[in-house]
Amino acid sequence: MKNYHSITIHVDDVGSLLDNHLQVDGCNPHPQDHLVPPFSSHQHDEQNNATTTTYRPSTLLVGSFNLIATILGGGVLTLPIAFQKCGIFVTTLFMLVSAYMTYMSLIMLCYCSRRSGASSFGEVVRSAYGEKAEVGVNLILFVYCSFVVAAFMVLIRDIWTPLVGLLFGGVSSDHVLLGFMVFLLPFLFQRSLHALKWNCYIGFASIIILCIALCRGGFQRQYNHPGGANEKHDDDTYIIEGFKVPSVRDALFSFPIVMLAFLCQFNVLSIQNTLQRPTRKRMAQVIGMSVGASMILMYLFGLGGYMMYGSKIQGNVLLNISIEMSDYEDTGLYWLFFLGRIGCGTTLVLALPLTFLPCRDALLEVLDVWFHHSHHRYIDEPENMCWKALHWLNKNETAQDATIVTEDEIGEIETQALNSENESTTRKRTILIRDQPIQQDYVFRNSILHYGSTLLIVVYCFVGATRVAGVATIWSLVGSSLAFFIAFILPFASFAVIEQGVSESDRLDGWIKLAKVMLVLSLLGA
Repeated sequence: MKNYHSITIHVDDVGSLLDNHLQVDGCNPHPQDHLVPPFSSHQHDEQNNATTTTYRPSTLLVGSFNLIATILGGGVLTLPIAFQKCGIFVTTLFMLVSAYMTYMSLIMLCYCSRRSGASSFGEVVRSAYGEKAEVGVNLILFVYCSFVVAAFMVLIRDIWTPLVGLLFGGVSSDHVLLGFMVFLLPFLFQRSLHALKWNCYIGFASIIILCIALCRGGFQRQYNHPGGANEKHDDDTYIIEGFKVPSVRDALFSFPIVMLAFLCQFNVLSIQNTLQRPTRKRMAQVIGMSVGASMILMYLFGLGGYMMYGSKIQGNVLLNISIEMSDYEDTGLYWLFFLGRIGCGTTLVLALPLTFLPCRDALLEVLDVWFHHSHHRYIDEPENMCWKALHWLNKNETAQDATIVTEDEIGEIETQALNSENESTTRKRTILIRDQPIQQDYVFRNSILHYGSTLLIVVYCFVGATRVAGVATIWSLVGSSLAFFIAFILPFASFAVIEQGVSESDRLDGWIKLAKVMLVLSLLGA
């Protein structure tokens, strides 16, 4: 591991060394948190007597919808089959356990960031396990998010092709997808989740339409077939089981589906970085509201789909929803499902940039580490040809960018905890010293790298999406183990290490034990 300005100190001495990097604000109940940007979200302009929120523009509402929109992606479409495999009662337990583990995973990630000064998922891992781990995790995150982006493209193609066909007749599915990707380019070029807030609002409202359609259809079918759960009706395939003992195979099939429907960990630190007055309580409110609202909506979505189609339910509920009016006895229900299909397609289109952004950031963070190695005190030495070309091509960079070195962007110190007898322990962690989040580093601000990486990801994901038969092929390639690694294993493992390096007066020992228990459960789930 390469540490810049690296020294070893005891945690009790950290405060005196970081005074210049902490925003001591009377409104911040925990000024010892290493927040980047500083805690104060408002900058006062004395000349105009005005207040701006340049660095922390997001309110609780914006932050919550950013996280909700990240959760409500393509995973929600597979929830009805989990109800079919395990029954209503067991799947309800899975939902509650998954929501709680997701909540704790997000909270612990935010605590890791505050303890270490990290502003990204990769930097949290760096603080716990070193620079090589940061690079490795970002490569894994980049690969995983690339598969997810490609899966979103396949779902967009499959949902919108028949709808566009109703208007224009026979149309190529690849051409439909290409049209949507061209439409999405301005969104994909955005640099922050805050800039995509309207995507989140519209996407959330759109998925509610399909949820209402499934719930209405499901409860209407139950009303037309009285007898309740566990009742087998005249249609041999329509069986609703309120309580059943699932097989081990069905439980292992369903539990990852439910757990990964909540996947959003790669965006939570970006939300914390832009939240106004990001106290621990306000961040917990954002996470609690987001996970709670998402759980309620996804539960109704899964239950409604199961009650609508019973044992006929498929892995993607949209495969059960016909677009032919002749297949519906109730014309009103047909139009509700038709609008719901459009709503679901709209949600996926607008949610794609929310996964695309962390995909690009993971790639650029790997390049950022390379940049820091290349520019460590090299201000008087010639750059290699690659960086020279980037400077020459980037017409927007400042004079400072042309001579920037590692120490202008990041410093790093290693801390060592003391036990109750003031003896050094083996528990160590690093604290990153930043004035700006990693997204303000030269590599992220460089226009050539920003637009070039965006187009690169769009092109190869589009090519991959047009070469596969369906979204199941992509999910089979990426697997659930990789998602568990990113969503639960890494956050809990990092928290256990980082929190152990905190002084005993501020250390959350109970949470460390809880993180270890959840780490074991996550390993079993993976």
